[in-house]
Amino acid sequence: MYKAAALVSPQRISIEKREEPRVGKSEVLIRVKFAGVCGTDVSLFSGEYKVPLPIVIGHEFSGEVIEVGTEVEEELVGKRVVGEINNTCLAYRKEELCEFCKRGLSNHCSKRTVLGIISYDGAFSELIRIPAGSVHILPPEISMEEAVFIEPLAAAIQAFELAPVNKGDTVAVVGAGRLGTLVCAVAKTLGARVIAVSRSNWKLERAEKFGASGVINSSVEDPVKRIRDMTDGMGADVIVESSGTPQGLNVALELVRPRGTVTLKTTCGLANEGINYTRAVVDEIRIQGSRCGPFDKAIEMLSTWEIPVRSLISHIYHLEQVEEAIITANTVSKVIIDLDSKG
Repeated sequence: MYKAAALVSPQRISIEKREEPRVGKSEVLIRVKFAGVCGTDVSLFSGEYKVPLPIVIGHEFSGEVIEVGTEVEEELVGKRVVGEINNTCLAYRKEELCEFCKRGLSNHCSKRTVLGIISYDGAFSELIRIPAGSVHILPPEISMEEAVFIEPLAAAIQAFELAPVNKGDTVAVVGAGRLGTLVCAVAKTLGARVIAVSRSNWKLERAEKFGASGVINSSVEDPVKRIRDMTDGMGADVIVESSGTPQGLNVALELVRPRGTVTLKTTCGLANEGINYTRAVVDEIRIQGSRCGPFDKAIEMLSTWEIPVRSLISHIYHLEQVEEAIITANTVSKVIIDLDSKG
């Protein structure tokens, strides 16, 4: 038997005892060590993001492989691992790939399941069962606590896979939350000048520690004027919008230079206010969506470059405190759940 925290209705999680899952032939069973609370988990818990319930949420995790299917290498047993959020044709080792996977667009696999969100129970659980092809072995340089940041770091990297920057380019990050902070760090490693925009002083201070050379508190000063002044009137080359609000998108459209790129890193659903389409058309602005990213590059970056992700961890809870952990995550730096802790 093992424990899992199932979201049974908005704002209600049930701690359940379950029978140990049976592992499919191309799957692995993982004992979860740590799981991170993501903004998506907060939206799922509140009911803002609607999915079929019940489901065990959570998709940022680290753990140890304790069992493998018949088609999986036995050497994986005992390995420290993380797992991808998207389980695709490639992850399931399907012989017949969908058209998206054939084209290398596995993020859009027509057969994918999504860990902890759509149809596949996630990591707020002592045990999880995932396809072996979604597993990445952790190098010794990365601790189990730090490993929960691999999924969001991969998402931050993806922003620049789709909207590349050159050394010396100006990147402005609108929204300095957890993901925005990691975006700042990635942009810095790519040689960009990074400017963070937020309404929160403590988030801006954190962004500076993660690579922002300039910060703008948009509640007390005009970010458009500041960035124009800092870029000889041009605007930033790339804007990463990570606030997840329509207002943030409009600010991004004002901050970017003509023929620059605005990359959207979070979802805000249907816009509840007007978007400045005229600005996008007249200045020929590219608006680029961006979602999950390359785990291998995130692992390499954490292994070889000093991104102090451990300093982002502000609270650690145990499984029975999942509701409190999710509520707390709204107002603090980063919450993780220790699945070994019994409280």
